[in-house]
Amino acid sequence: MLPAVKIMFRRNFHWLFLLTLAGTISVTQGQTSPANPETGKPRMVILGASYAAGLKQPALAGYTVMNRGIGGEETGQMLARFERDVIAAAPAAVLIWGTINNIHRAPPGPIDAVHRRVKADYEQMVSLATAKGIKVILATEITLTEAVGWKNKFAAWVGGLRGKEGYSARVNKEVRALNGWLRSYARQKGLQVLDFEQVLDDGEGFRKEEYTSEDGSHVNAEGYAALTAYMVAQLPR
Repeated sequence: MLPAVKIMFRRNFHWLFLLTLAGTISVTQGQTSPANPETGKPRMVILGASYAAGLKQPALAGYTVMNRGIGGEETGQMLARFERDVIAAAPAAVLIWGTINNIHRAPPGPIDAVHRRVKADYEQMVSLATAKGIKVILATEITLTEAVGWKNKFAAWVGGLRGKEGYSARVNKEVRALNGWLRSYARQKGLQVLDFEQVLDDGEGFRKEEYTSEDGSHVNAEGYAALTAYMVAQLPR
């Protein structure tokens, strides 16, 4: 090979090597690592408040679960840590569950602003996840039990005689309204919905008492067992 040809070959090979390396780095940086290296199964992050935190790491055949539920949070706080707790984990899927605290803390008067806030927060979280190729699964919120314990049941009965709407009934009305929006939004976006509300529903718009802890709000072991069995049936195996 002539000296000039050798020099040209070396130069072209050098540039080809650099371009290939740059492309490889670019592709590698843009990819997520959805599989857990220990199990080989895709990772799922559960994001939410105390209800989600109580779900812990359910045994799902199709996923290795990372629970990022934090008690007391509203949707705005979930959104604020979405990059840290979801995007940075590079999961294959994220389960978003938690609107109840927005409703609990709603100021007196019209609740329209609370609904708008929840919807905007959810839409932004979905946008952030889909932009990274993360599958989004939405869970409907669960309702409250009508009354737990004889004192609360008696108070609810007296309130009903007086034509007063109880606290649980007021909260559940807003829960069902937002759940209706979640189902509709998921259909529009082609997202999967886990209908937790229906799993624990007593048929009259309240949560079954046997699924409620002694504080009258949180989910007990039986409730989480029912939710886990439902998840196992609905998610990939």
